[in-house]
Amino acid sequence: MNPKEALEISRAVGEEVKKNIAKIAGKKESSIEVGMGKDGTPTKKIDKIAEDAALNILKQYDVTVVSEEAGVVGEGDIYVALDPIDGTFNATRGIPIYSVSLCFSKSKLLGDTFFGYVVNLATGVEYWADGNAYKDGERISVSKRESTRCNAIMYYPQKMYGFKRIRIFGSAALEICYVADGSFDCFIDIRDNNGKGMLRVYDVAAAIYIAKKAGAVVTDINGESIDNKRIDMDERFKLVIANGNLHPKLLELIR
Repeated sequence: MNPKEALEISRAVGEEVKKNIAKIAGKKESSIEVGMGKDGTPTKKIDKIAEDAALNILKQYDVTVVSEEAGVVGEGDIYVALDPIDGTFNATRGIPIYSVSLCFSKSKLLGDTFFGYVVNLATGVEYWADGNAYKDGERISVSKRESTRCNAIMYYPQKMYGFKRIRIFGSAALEICYVADGSFDCFIDIRDNNGKGMLRVYDVAAAIYIAKKAGAVVTDINGESIDNKRIDMDERFKLVIANGNLHPKLLELIR
C-alpha cells in the first residue's frame, strides 16, 4: 500500500461514516450507550454506527485495524489506527468539531507511519500527510511564533503559564491539525492516568504524523521521541507539539 491508496481508502471511510451518522448526529439518540468498548469506556450509539461503517471499508483490505470500540481487527502487515469519531461529545450535541482519524503504518511502531488522514465530519475539511502536509489539498505548515506568549491548546492548565490564549475544542485529532496549519501555536496534553497519559494511539496518531510533516516537533512531556510508541490498545500519550523554536521553551514552561 502507498500513500495515494491510503488517501483513497481514508476518503472512502470518511464518506461512509458521514453518510451513516447523518441522521443521528446532534440528536439525543446519538448519545445512548449501547455497550462497552475494548478501551474500557462506554460506547455511544453514534460511535458504534461510525465504527461499523469504517470497518466495512477497511475489512476489504489486508490491514490490521486498531480501533476504539472493536479493538484489534484483521491480520494484515499494514497497521491502521482508527478513531471513527474523535470528539463524540461534540458529535452528540451538534457541535461541528468531530472527526474521523486514520493513521497507516508499515509496522506496529508509530515511527513507521507513512500516511495520516483527519477529516472534520461536520464541515468536510480534510487534513492529510504523505511526504508533505495538506489542508484541503493546499500545503500547510506550523506557525513561526517563538514566544511562549502564544495561542495554545492545552489539557489541562495547572497554573498560569503566560499564554496569550488557551482553547480546548474536544477533538485531539483536529486540535493537533490546527497546530499543523498554523491556526494555533502549540498543543499540550499533560493529563495523568496512573503515571500514563490520557490520549490513546487512535486519538492522535494520524494528526501527529500530519503535524510532523507540517514542520512540528512532537515529543512526550519530557522531550523524548514517541516514534517507539506502539499502535495498540494499551498505549497512552502525554504530548507537546510546536515548531522547533517554541517547543523547548514549552518543555521548560511545564516542568
